Amino acid sequence: MRAARRGWSITRRPADGRLLALIMGIAAAALPLPGPAAAITEGASSGYCDPSAGPLSDPIDVPARGSGPGGRPGVRERTITVAGRATRVLESGSPKGRTGVVLVHGIPGSAADWSDLLPRIGDRRTRAVALDMPGFGHAGDAWGLGRSPDVGATFLDRALVELGIERVHLVAHDIGGPVALQWASRQPKRLRSATLLNTGLLLGYRHHSLAQISRPAGAGELFWFGLNRTVFSAGLQVGQTRPLPAGTLNRWYDDLDRETRCTILETYRSGDEADVDALARRQADVLARRRTRPALVIWGADDPYLPVQMAERQREGFPRARIEIFEDTGHWPVIDDVTRTDQLVVPFVRRAIARDRRSHRIRP
Repeated sequence: MRAARRGWSITRRPADGRLLALIMGIAAAALPLPGPAAAITEGASSGYCDPSAGPLSDPIDVPARGSGPGGRPGVRERTITVAGRATRVLESGSPKGRTGVVLVHGIPGSAADWSDLLPRIGDRRTRAVALDMPGFGHAGDAWGLGRSPDVGATFLDRALVELGIERVHLVAHDIGGPVALQWASRQPKRLRSATLLNTGLLLGYRHHSLAQISRPAGAGELFWFGLNRTVFSAGLQVGQTRPLPAGTLNRWYDDLDRETRCTILETYRSGDEADVDALARRQADVLARRRTRPALVIWGADDPYLPVQMAERQREGFPRARIEIFEDTGHWPVIDDVTRTDQLVVPFVRRAIARDRRSHRIRP
C-alpha cells in the first residue's frame, strides 16, 4: 500500500472527505483477507487491466456486460459500429435529420442515464440521441483506443458521422463534458448549443476522492476490483442530499464488468491536474470566440466530485451561459432531480433549436 498512500491530499470538502474515508476503509479492510482479496491484489500487480492477459476468473461478483435495462417508452435502441466497435445508441423523436441533440454520459454510467430525458427532448421535428461511450454500458470493448478526452472526442466525431448528424446541440454530464467540449473545440461551427450538467470546462480541476484512489497502480485495481454491489451503492450515496434510486445504482453495477472498471482506472490516470486544467483552457479559448452561443449550466451544490464553484467558470467558454445551481442536489441532477432538470433542459434545447433554424433557414 506504499504506492497507494504516496501523494494523497485529504484537504477536501466534508462530503468528499467522508467518501475518501469510506474508500480508504474498504481498501484497508480488503488487504489482510485471504481468498478473493488476495486474488485481486495478485491480479493488480500482474496487470489486471492488460488486454493481453486474456479472460479472467473474477473473484468478486462482477456481472456480464449489458445486463442493465435499456430505454423507456418513446426511446428506440439500436447498435452502430464506430471505429470497428459496436456501440448502443438510444434515440427519440425524429429518426433522421442532420441536426441532433447529442447526450454524452459520464462515469460510471451509460446512454441509459438519459432514458428519462430523451423522450421529453425528442419530437417529430427533433432528433435526440445518446450513445454508450467505449468501455461503458453495452458498448464493445475499448482495448487499444485509449481513455483520454481527446480519444473520446474522436470516437464521438466518428459516431456522429455514422449517425449523419452535422449540427449538434450537446448535453453532457461528468467526464462526458470534457469529451464533448473537446469535440466542440475541434468543430466549433457545428456546435449550436451546450447544456452542461455538473461538468464542462474543468478549469482549476483537483483530483476528487475516486480519482485519488484510482490513480496509484495497484491500489486502484484493489479498490475497483474489490467492489461488491453493497459497497459500490453505499459509496455513491455519500454526499448525496437526495438518495440515488436503487434501480440506477443496480444498473450501474450490472454494467461494471472488467472492461468498465479498467476504463474508469485508465480515464483517471490519463492526465494529472495540470493536464486537465490546460485542456480546459484550450477548449475555453476556442469556444469563447462565439460569444452568443446558447449555453445552460446546471450544477448540484452538493457535488462531492466537481465543486459547485466550477459552474461560474463555464462563462470563460460560454460568456452568456445561463447558470442554475440546485441547492439540494449532488453530482447527478438528471437522475436525482429529474423534474427540475427537465423543466430547464427541455425548453432550453427547443428554443436553441428553433433559434438555429430561424437564423440559418435550415431543415431539421
